[in-house]
Amino acid sequence: MKFDISKRLPEVDEAIAKTDNPRHLAILNNYVRHAHLEVMGLWHGIVAPDMMVPHPVYRFHSQAGLRVIDGMQAVQNEYASYAEQGSSVIYHTEGQIAVKDDGFLTEYVSHRFWPGWILRNAGDDIDDPDATYLVSNTQAMWWPYDELGRVKEERVYRGADRSIRKCDPAEVITAAEAREKLLPLTPPVWVIGQPKPDWQPGQIVPYATSLEEAHAMALYR
Repeated sequence: MKFDISKRLPEVDEAIAKTDNPRHLAILNNYVRHAHLEVMGLWHGIVAPDMMVPHPVYRFHSQAGLRVIDGMQAVQNEYASYAEQGSSVIYHTEGQIAVKDDGFLTEYVSHRFWPGWILRNAGDDIDDPDATYLVSNTQAMWWPYDELGRVKEERVYRGADRSIRKCDPAEVITAAEAREKLLPLTPPVWVIGQPKPDWQPGQIVPYATSLEEAHAMALYR
């Protein structure tokens, strides 16, 4: 069965509905924006100066060890590789999230579409490199934010329950399809300390397709 990508963050929608703390709402708002832009392959907006600090650090913990992505250029390269390889589409199930003044903690089961050839090159036992596979495993994340509501770090912890299965072509979700479904649900940036943006679901917010556009459109530079 094909997953409805528009329902990919129900735990965040529930958290937003339950809080009236404007700082927490701004953090959750910007997490939704970040997550949607990543899935759609529109990563330039993620690294804009109103969404991310100048020197972010990502730490990915897995069975293979710790992988550190240090600095803006390295983070940009990471996101660009997802879009170029066709591995940006991810959805969540069984999610939980807790937000506080300086960030949020979440746990969920991640389901990510990968081209078979990438998994084979990484050492997985793949019988068809031309097919698309779904990789699933439990993840927990702690994302610290700064005083403006910009991501400082991603600390990602991947569980040992990783599984891979070959997809029926009918269930594969492409970045183009995700863009069609998620753009109307992607909120604008909300800078902490500023009023909530005048936006309702269904309104498509202008988005960047280059780093130059992302900087030009940013609310904070």
